[in-house]
Amino acid sequence: MAEAFAKRSVIGADTAARELLHVVMLVMRTVAADMRRSPDAMAPAQMGSLMRVAAGPCTMSELARHLAVSLPTISKSVEMLVRRGWLERWVDKRDRRQTIVRLTPEGRRVLSGIKKRTELLVGRSLAALTVAERRQLVEVMAVLSRVLAAASDSQC
Repeated sequence: MAEAFAKRSVIGADTAARELLHVVMLVMRTVAADMRRSPDAMAPAQMGSLMRVAAGPCTMSELARHLAVSLPTISKSVEMLVRRGWLERWVDKRDRRQTIVRLTPEGRRVLSGIKKRTELLVGRSLAALTVAERRQLVEVMAVLSRVLAAASDSQC
């Protein structure tokens, strides 16, 4: 399918978006299946929460905004992660209306393990690419990261 698009001289943004979303869904399906088989099984959304909180403590509102979900949704998710011992939360002493969350050492261990496992899984698939193809993929991912991060920053 991608070869047919490559032969065209002009590829529209809609075509690029369709192809990107197709690949993202393939990756997420692979990652989600592996995460369910992991000794520390979790849903992809929970991994997203852990990854955001790994960057530094944040309020529940910030976490909900980052993941584009409602406060009640993030509250349920955080409650489950607290019960598993992966996150801890406390009320901000300066603003008692705010609840702050951070990773526990166990949460850091679990996140690290899942990330390594997932990278190995996807890496095995990418090993079939040539060195030049992998370089090209990494360059394209850098561009996508920049463009998509800018787009999501303007929406928060």
